[in-house]
Amino acid sequence: KPEGLVRLKAPRKGRADELQEIEGIGPALEQLVNSLGFYHFDQIAAWSEADIATVDAEMKTFKGRIKRDKWVEQARIIVAEGLEAFRERARTNDY
Repeated sequence: KPEGLVRLKAPRKGRADELQEIEGIGPALEQLVNSLGFYHFDQIAAWSEADIATVDAEMKTFKGRIKRDKWVEQARIIVAEGLEAFRERARTNDY
């Protein structure tokens, strides 16, 4: 399992995760995050506080969204428990 800020040139096996599953990421943000080298839930789940600060500085008009929308917490649930369990928890904002 990779740790920290792992940027990829392209999604693994040519297929990115649907990052819009994370509450707060829409089409424009997903495109921006992908352009920064992040395509997978496990990449976001591995971010430290320092990594969040680094990526946040690159977020253009979306600064502050990573922490405010709890991307890392949501990604960790998806990685640990799977999408279905995450979707169930997301209904009550349990993350």
